[in-house]
Amino acid sequence: MTDNIMNDITRRGWLVGTTAIASSMMMARGASAQTMINMGEPVSKDNPIRYTNNENPYGINPKVMEAIIEAYKKAHLYNFTTRRKLVKIISEIEDIPPECILVGAGSTEFLMATGALCGIAGGNAVVPYPSYAAVTRYVTRFGGQVIEVPVREDMSINLDDLRQAMTDNTKLVYISNPNNPIPNIVEKKSLEKFCLEVSKKAMVVIDEAYYEYVRNDDFSTMAHLVKDNPNIIVLRTASKIHAFANVRVGFAFGHPDTVKLLAKFGSNTISYPAQIGAMVSYKDKEYQKFVVDKNYQSLEILYKMFDELNLPYVKSNANFTYFNAGRDAKIVRDKLLESGVLVGRQYKAFPNWVRISTAKPEEMDYLVKIYKRDFGNI
Repeated sequence: MTDNIMNDITRRGWLVGTTAIASSMMMARGASAQTMINMGEPVSKDNPIRYTNNENPYGINPKVMEAIIEAYKKAHLYNFTTRRKLVKIISEIEDIPPECILVGAGSTEFLMATGALCGIAGGNAVVPYPSYAAVTRYVTRFGGQVIEVPVREDMSINLDDLRQAMTDNTKLVYISNPNNPIPNIVEKKSLEKFCLEVSKKAMVVIDEAYYEYVRNDDFSTMAHLVKDNPNIIVLRTASKIHAFANVRVGFAFGHPDTVKLLAKFGSNTISYPAQIGAMVSYKDKEYQKFVVDKNYQSLEILYKMFDELNLPYVKSNANFTYFNAGRDAKIVRDKLLESGVLVGRQYKAFPNWVRISTAKPEEMDYLVKIYKRDFGNI
């Protein structure tokens, strides 16, 4: 049965890209992106479909890819003006002054910079747990301490808990909004109040890696706060919706003085082709809407399975979801991998919960078939 499913899903379009893209007006030229590690090869344990790293399964916008390839013709030349053009585009989109925007190779270098500043100062960082752990690694690497604040029983980040965990030596408070691996959000008014209050005592970093995916009236970016508040930083990345995971483009929004401080850690690592690609990608709202629409279509496929199997789950504000499998997540991960389904790792706080990144709808159908076969009647 498994072989038939694998063969069927392989026939349905791995070699030439998804029919959903091919049939859409904006993507009439098609795309070759696949969610499998090796394109065109059968789904297997050694070549699984990736439901694990919160990637964009459709790949880079074909128009953007053309721009990147064309840019490589000039990649042997130094260019000192493209960054300013990219900043201007982001400034107009976000309504933030250009002097409040710093461009980097993904948001990781800014997580490193803020973590390093905290560690070098000998301070501690207050972070929810579980959450994205990059900043905590850099805090400890540079000599600081990390105070992990568990999410509540309903898996929400509680701002009062973060406040209470702060000490006189707290230099950094980090919040991923939406959170990861738990794709919930912090209510916008409460978060704004928290940022304004806590930034008087410590640097507040709001990581908005999944900002573009959110369709929730209770959510808002905190980018509007940075211009007048030196201790508030908002991070964005092109790795997710723009599919730049290995192209590396990211942004830090901050007060001009803060931007200058972060720039000392090095923000000249982004390549000319990456900058050109970002300029095209951020202006193409149609492609972004396509990706988000497909994301929610894929989420609904998962929600239907969770409801049918009576599995608790978190309604997502991102391109992944989190559900309680009712058994050790490592066992679930290993079993699914046998059929070419690669899901997220286990988090110690919730050993029975599994994170699943969204893929194309037809790939989600495949995951559902495999999961129901392996665990639906157990």
